Amino acid sequence: MAKGKKGYNIQLIDHLYNQVPAFTDIFDEETWYIFVACFVASTIVLAIVLSRFITIRPVGG
Repeated sequence: MAKGKKGYNIQLIDHLYNQVPAFTDIFDEETWYIFVACFVASTIVLAIVLSRFITIRPVGG
């Protein structure tokens, strides 16, 4: 029984692995740099916007 389940798990993982595109299928060098630049810029903008709305106060005060 356990061997059948293990075989099913391997088949499931193999199927999911084949459905996910490889890194090189998605990015080449230029698109990777563009993605990283946009990700960093959006992270900085998000941090600035959130800092306007979130205030950290001391627990004891």
